Amino acid sequence: MQIDLSLSDRFVDPIEEGIEVMIRIGELADSSLIARALAPYRLITCASPSYLSARGLPETPDDLAKHDCLMYGNGASSISCRWHFTHHGKVKEVPVNGRFRCNDWKALLSAATAGFGITLGPESILEPEVKAGRLVRILSDYEGPARPMHVVYPASRKPTIKLRSFVDALMAEFRPEI
Repeated sequence: MQIDLSLSDRFVDPIEEGIEVMIRIGELADSSLIARALAPYRLITCASPSYLSARGLPETPDDLAKHDCLMYGNGASSISCRWHFTHHGKVKEVPVNGRFRCNDWKALLSAATAGFGITLGPESILEPEVKAGRLVRILSDYEGPARPMHVVYPASRKPTIKLRSFVDALMAEFRPEI
């Protein structure tokens, strides 16, 4: 098996671009792709112990207005300036501000662990830092968004043994919730 990894937030047409398999986060459009559901892509809210010591612990999402938030996206995107939380079944949208916006999670993770601010990010990326003590999970009573995640591949191509094995491995690693 040979892997050519491409990470992108843009919409990719795997047939047009010759991609054999990909992971797509978000709602799926009707297409000629075979999709298998994976575990949801969950977002959690975290900050470093040094940031919280200096700036205090937000108790509710509204408190984020008084904090530096680390935002995912590019300068043209307004999506990352509004964070969504669910509390007792009700969705709350809060505007956030900060001095750092980036479209790379490695850089955002470095900024968060260095104490630059609060981040709302992928549980799969942030949780190891929480376990290591470099980040603290905050606003635990408020759920961050969970987005559907799927492994997709073109229906027009007969899946190879390698493709089936790869998809099965993804399904085992990212088991969907029942």
